[in-house]
Amino acid sequence: MNSKKILVMTINSKYVGGDQVAKWLRMNLSKWALLIFCFFLTLSGFSQNSKENENWNPGYLVTSEEDTIYGPVLMNFQSDLVQVNEENMIKTFAANQIRMVFYRDLGNNEEKFFYTFRFHPYSDFKPYRFFEMVFSGMQLSLLAREMWVTESVPYVDNFTFRTYYTTQTRLAREFYFMFPKELVKAFSGSKKELLKLLADKKDEMKKYVDSNKFSLNQKEDLLKIVKEYNRLKTK
Repeated sequence: MNSKKILVMTINSKYVGGDQVAKWLRMNLSKWALLIFCFFLTLSGFSQNSKENENWNPGYLVTSEEDTIYGPVLMNFQSDLVQVNEENMIKTFAANQIRMVFYRDLGNNEEKFFYTFRFHPYSDFKPYRFFEMVFSGMQLSLLAREMWVTESVPYVDNFTFRTYYTTQTRLAREFYFMFPKELVKAFSGSKKELLKLLADKKDEMKKYVDSNKFSLNQKEDLLKIVKEYNRLKTK
């Protein structure tokens, strides 16, 4: 029903009986409700797509069958999945189907390379997982994974001065060391664990870390440590 007919019905409603008005409302209200619902659903879809598009970055991937697919890339470390938009067709791959992923991070204009390696911190069954190759060395490489972490954060109410807790989600980076034969070891950021992982050069690495006062959860400092270990191993 167009706007002119609706207007006429509204104006003339005082000349017809209440039963006729109620009948007209029953006949047309559901149509308008459906139209309004579809309108808001469309807006919601646009909003969701806009949010997802923030994580799409230009790049390409190489499958385990050595096929190269170019297009915007979206990584999901939680599920170990990667998606590529090839000519407006979304293709999804698991880590065991991929050899390498490359993209340019539009957020900081940084080029990133991702490879798949077998890893599990406890089980002998080690599935393929995605890792960013931060640094590739002959004896030791530095890998990373980005994960969304939900944590409890305290805050003080300015009126009651009582401490309350709320939750916030942030993007955290986890670091890993990879030794020859693609042996991947998780690194928690502790000095004790670092020296245990690099036990064959423990004394030299302890002196190097202590003298430079490195922060063991920062990428830049871990890069220096990994490069120094590779230097010592090739002497």
